[in-house]
Amino acid sequence: MLGPRELEEALRREGVSFRIVEVPRAATAREASDSLGVPMERIAKTVVLVSEGGDVVLVVVRADRRVDQAKLARLLGFKKLRLATDEEVTSSTGYPPGGVPPVGHARRLPVYLDAELLGAGPVYAGGGDERHLLLINPEDIVRLAGAQVIEVPKKAWRQASDRR
Repeated sequence: MLGPRELEEALRREGVSFRIVEVPRAATAREASDSLGVPMERIAKTVVLVSEGGDVVLVVVRADRRVDQAKLARLLGFKKLRLATDEEVTSSTGYPPGGVPPVGHARRLPVYLDAELLGAGPVYAGGGDERHLLLINPEDIVRLAGAQVIEVPKKAWRQASDRR
């Protein structure tokens, strides 16, 4: 399994500006926000989704947003998208759930970055495990992951327990 060290090595090879920080806990966006003392708007989450045919896609959005999976599925040409299981997250990205970075995956995966992240400066994202976060410019995510920038369809928050 990949972790913060492998992510750091991959990013150093690419020559991008980044920082990996260790925090007490960052398995969820709320924990990351609380651990760093920064607003949720500065946290980017990488959501791993699976289509009805087993295609895996990654969506990078602000942590205070919820992806509208039904609308996104239609936008990307799928009938349905669902959240990946823990096993699917690990087998497709190489990283454990709660630590998936937006770049540096075990294999090349389609990555979609929400346009709202661009131009706002660096964001904190998954750093390889539940205790590390990656500070990176969204523009570098686009370049390194070959991410497609789209307007990700979003839903309003239902309740605090939905925040992941």
